[in-house]
Amino acid sequence: MRSNVRSIEEYLGEADRSPTALGLMLAQSLKELREEAGLSPGQAAKVIGVGASQMSRLENGQRRWQEAGLVRALRAYGVGPEGDHLTLRLLRASAESEWKTSFRSDVLPGWFKLFAGLEPAASELRSFENRAVPGQLQCEPYAQAIVEGDAMGANLARRRLKLRKERQERVLRKSGPAQWVVLEEGALDRQFAEPHVIRAQLLHLKKLLEDHPQITVQILPTRLGVSRPSGSFTYLRFDLEGISDKVYVEDPTGAKYYDDEEELQEYQMTFDRLAASALDAEQTPRILDEVMKGLQ
Repeated sequence: MRSNVRSIEEYLGEADRSPTALGLMLAQSLKELREEAGLSPGQAAKVIGVGASQMSRLENGQRRWQEAGLVRALRAYGVGPEGDHLTLRLLRASAESEWKTSFRSDVLPGWFKLFAGLEPAASELRSFENRAVPGQLQCEPYAQAIVEGDAMGANLARRRLKLRKERQERVLRKSGPAQWVVLEEGALDRQFAEPHVIRAQLLHLKKLLEDHPQITVQILPTRLGVSRPSGSFTYLRFDLEGISDKVYVEDPTGAKYYDDEEELQEYQMTFDRLAASALDAEQTPRILDEVMKGLQ
């Protein structure tokens, strides 16, 4: 059971609220009202005037509610006009622009959009990374080397770097989530960029650790025989009403999200095991210095 959960009304009053998170809170709130009213999804869909598949997407937060349909839903669920105010505020706030820049799907694909929208709303991000320093902790030259390594056009690369910068601004603000990263040692000096770029990244990471006490980075030595996942993952923890914890796992075709209790527990145990095997966070600056000395 989570403690100190922030209510919908509390989160609506926050300046740095996430429209994506608000949309999920709205979807869950309406689903709970339907269940309390004793209506099945099919019955509710008929009253509201949508199909069964559309109803499922509305309740999963994958489709945006329209105001007229939302009011019909509230009436069907036994909520009178006096109860509309908070729900309509939530609907309108969830429709606000998520980003300063408008990003097309080639920059912000659907499988990544949910994660990028939710990460600043999390109370904590726990990540295992085995390929590179995670995006929210990358300096610009390092991020540019990664993006250019994907062999895309200059315009697309520029827009992806812009998205990464906006993500960093949202996650690294003072009120942003705590971050706990277990980083594979081999990812520190992986040679996809010139040594001076790798050095700049390691210096940037050291500075972040000095300036942001909410960031913890542990290094997992390559020589250890501990079992590792085949890829990176991020466990997003939330203290928001209506949003369950989630695990985000990228794969060659996109990404998968997990929020089933058993799956969450499995990833939590995996992260705990990796963190217990990794070197203490206090040693990370020293390790970064050693890697920089070895760069040619």
